[in-house]
Amino acid sequence: MKKQIIILIHITLIVTSLLAQKQATLYTPDDNGKTYTSLSEALQEPEKVYRLKLTKLANRDSLPEELFQLTELRELTVKGCRLCVLNQNIDKLTNLESLNLDKNKLLRLPESIGNLKNLKYLCISRNIIETLPNSISNLKQLTYIDAWDNPLYILPESINSLNKSLQTLDLRQIPLTKSEYKAMQELLPDTEILFTDICECENRRDHN
Repeated sequence: MKKQIIILIHITLIVTSLLAQKQATLYTPDDNGKTYTSLSEALQEPEKVYRLKLTKLANRDSLPEELFQLTELRELTVKGCRLCVLNQNIDKLTNLESLNLDKNKLLRLPESIGNLKNLKYLCISRNIIETLPNSISNLKQLTYIDAWDNPLYILPESINSLNKSLQTLDLRQIPLTKSEYKAMQELLPDTEILFTDICECENRRDHN
């Protein structure tokens, strides 16, 4: 019995060690999961910054150029900052896996976004984006697009190349017509497309 208890303790210690190692790999070395909320602070040691969240950018309609010194960024959130333009050189952030641009005033995304080959999550909710760039087809790691509450009624045909990798496309709060939704389903038959089922009488746009 004593021997069985000792063996059980050893197994527990091994499992605990493996779980700790797995948890450690969630973060880049020397990271500890820190999220910076100040660009000036982040720029003090740019090579050690992996997560940045900005909610204030005074008197700007695009991202500060200094931000692109943070080439090790994995997650970038710029929320509620009234951005009108996403910089063409966004592709300098080659390690980016998550890009959250919620609640800005973006009209479009630059074609250069297609160079973010490691991007897995893209949030453009609550903007004024009418279409996605053709280069979206280059984002082979992309699994989730949150486009909630944009006037996004059509998708570029190129997005079809993401059909197997893109798991979810969130289009809730967008008054799609039946034909528009059907066209999207044809482009992405294996992707879950979330949408708000709006009554025809509530939708002021023309219906087919």
